[in-house]
Amino acid sequence: MAASSAETGVGGGTGQGNGAPTETADANVSVRNAAELKSAGVTTVADLEKVFPGLTIRSRGNRAYANITVRGVTSPDFYNPSVQVLIDGVPQAASAFAQDLVDVERVEFLRGPQGVLYGANAFGGVINIISRKSRENTAQVVGTVGNLERSVVATGTAVLAKNSLFLDLGAKRSHDPGEIDNAITGQNDIDTSDVWSGRASLRYAPTQGPFDMALTYAREEADSKEETYIRDALLKERTFDLPIPQGLLKREVDTASAAWNYRFASGFALTGISAYQDVSYDRDTFGYAFPESEEAFTQEVRLAYTGPGPLTGVAGFYYRDSDFKRTFEAIGSENNIGTESVAGFGELTWHVTSKLDLIGGVRVSQDTSTLDFSLPAFAIERHGEETYSAVQPKISLAYQINEATRVYALVSEGYKPGGFQHAISNPGNPAEFEPYDPETAWNYEVGLSTRVFRSLDFSAAVYHIVSEDKQIYVGPVGLQTIKNAGEAESTGVELEATWRPNRNLTILTTAAFGRSEFTDFVDGANNYNGNRVPYAPDVTATLNARYVLDQRVLSAELAFTGNIRYASTTYFDEANALSQEPFAIYDAGVELNWDNGVGVKVFVDNISDEIYREYSFMSGPTQLSIPSEGRFVGVTLTAKY
Repeated sequence: MAASSAETGVGGGTGQGNGAPTETADANVSVRNAAELKSAGVTTVADLEKVFPGLTIRSRGNRAYANITVRGVTSPDFYNPSVQVLIDGVPQAASAFAQDLVDVERVEFLRGPQGVLYGANAFGGVINIISRKSRENTAQVVGTVGNLERSVVATGTAVLAKNSLFLDLGAKRSHDPGEIDNAITGQNDIDTSDVWSGRASLRYAPTQGPFDMALTYAREEADSKEETYIRDALLKERTFDLPIPQGLLKREVDTASAAWNYRFASGFALTGISAYQDVSYDRDTFGYAFPESEEAFTQEVRLAYTGPGPLTGVAGFYYRDSDFKRTFEAIGSENNIGTESVAGFGELTWHVTSKLDLIGGVRVSQDTSTLDFSLPAFAIERHGEETYSAVQPKISLAYQINEATRVYALVSEGYKPGGFQHAISNPGNPAEFEPYDPETAWNYEVGLSTRVFRSLDFSAAVYHIVSEDKQIYVGPVGLQTIKNAGEAESTGVELEATWRPNRNLTILTTAAFGRSEFTDFVDGANNYNGNRVPYAPDVTATLNARYVLDQRVLSAELAFTGNIRYASTTYFDEANALSQEPFAIYDAGVELNWDNGVGVKVFVDNISDEIYREYSFMSGPTQLSIPSEGRFVGVTLTAKY
């Protein structure tokens, strides 16, 4: 897999953008294009679980603490996630994972360790989001009005110089009117949110030139009361009756990047990505304020070769420097965590024959973490520094049986560096200031992708993952610390199919069956061996269908859409005492699309008004939960130029 250019999404790319499994990859890769995302109602990163196999995205109270699980590999430590999210090659801070998707061309989902291909280390997988890059003057406005959202999205491209200079613009404004009622005050719909996001990109991309470049700036402002915990007994009623202040989150995200490519006549291409991201948010929960901020600079340089000969490959260098600060205003403490990462990575493919490929890769990295904690009121200061080094190998074998069928087998190692606690809950406990060790995982996988009957694209993968020194939060909520929790194993199978029996009907379905459990985890008197890993359901499945009705009554395309999403039991703690039972979500919609670019869609998401737990924990004897959204009835209007 070679790196792609700025015109197709700087930051690596394997997808064809047609929804079919990538037929020339040596791993299980899924791609969804803009039309497929629209049909499934995907408008945010969190919505991607509607269309990708084995992907689970849950809030840990608010959008800054998104928990992404892939193949049972989860991220209980939301400050050090297992999955990496890239937007046009720029790695996103963990607290900025939950974002709106505006003017997206396609999204690629790669499972398993990806450290030999991407500069940003990816322990469990990569979600690679690629923006649309038109070469013509375009404009589009999309407005949605419903009981759970009122939003408007405006996007477009202006041609500043024919065939060479372009300006891409995009903005979104959304309001969530809320669903939860306050039984104490009598106020209704208290969990409101308001989000504004915008993006501008200046692209120099001459049609015949070897060099292209993009300068991009993006900003998001969110003001939300989504972190509204309610007693679990009132989950279905969505009623808040606690004698505590309601939660509040204000988040600001600024991202600036420069990406460029130079293509040599010899088949080599040199890519560079420089990015700066600043995430800050004020968070009030249970009457306490915990403002946090993180600034990060990343630099990646990559050289790819896709020319003639038996060898192709990619090699690169990556650097990241970040500064994190968390303040507990009630006691006046401040915790600063610095992280510096340096890595070299590469992958080489030997085309042994016209059908057989042998692929080898390696990543060499060094990560340094520093701690500076102060609590002036009690004259407490703590400082620390730890450096971790790792070599992550990968080897795979892929065979092209015919033009449409490919099989592969691979072994790769994932690595998540160690570090210090970002959230110090008990400054009087010296153990809170001790570093935790890196987490490693060996990933074994075999897979198949094929096309049959010219209408059915199908892929399957069987995997087995052995994780050591898992980084898990232990202890009661409010006094939790990261601990290396022994070993865990995850075994499963992923299935994905797209069926187009005729020009009218498209059915896209995915399923993942697995089991992720602790195999060696004893915490004091608690033995968790055999327990499921939190946030890793055994079974997930999706089905998305779109049918275009042949008719002559209306001078527009009439289409019907339907979506189903299922997840089995999900646990929220290592003891498996708190859980969400299996649930299924059903969506449906009707679209009318005219040739002049005007469209209207009437939809109902979560038809049965199923309410499930996004997150749940015990506060003393009381179980508190964050409920999911209920039934969403709305209308979307689209106008294109």
